[in-house]
Amino acid sequence: MKYNFDEILNRENTASVKYDLRLEIFENKEVIPMWVADMDFKTPDFIISAIKERLNHEVFGYSFRPKSYYESIVKWLKRRHNWDIKVDWISFSPGVVPALNMAIKAYTKPGDKIIIQPPVYFPFFSAIQNNNRELVENPLKLKGKRYCVDFNDLEEKLKDSKMIILSNPHNPGGSVWTKDELKKIGNLCIKNNVLIMSDEI
Repeated sequence: MKYNFDEILNRENTASVKYDLRLEIFENKEVIPMWVADMDFKTPDFIISAIKERLNHEVFGYSFRPKSYYESIVKWLKRRHNWDIKVDWISFSPGVVPALNMAIKAYTKPGDKIIIQPPVYFPFFSAIQNNNRELVENPLKLKGKRYCVDFNDLEEKLKDSKMIILSNPHNPGGSVWTKDELKKIGNLCIKNNVLIMSDEI
């Protein structure tokens, strides 16, 4: 299957958050919109075909996620990461931001401390604050061209926190945390009984 990732598509005036809200968000319509995970290449043909096939039915009643939806996730994780998961481990969410809010409500209580590592995806801040949890920052340190975890600061802040929200690969810094870094974060969280929520988009 061939894709043309060099084709430039004009997405203005399509109700695109990425392009059509630049003036409202940044007060500058010319800003390069690299602030949101929204790709600028065409959707693959097989996805367009599946949507068209569904549209041709012409009835849009309530639907459910079929067994194949969950099986595709299980198979992909096995094929890609050699990780055997069970279907009942999977919870559906309509998006990352709703999932953040639901997990915060499910696993913490109002007033609980939740750690994030700025600079980081801005909805992390609002998901914590809008749910009446206490925002705790463990700022990343820029070493050369890579953001790194300040483990001394993290270890101190984990002592009275309930959750840490990771961004991996890191948004916006671009770091992919190494196995050693993830193990160190994991071991510190186990030691302090802190839940890890990881956004891995």
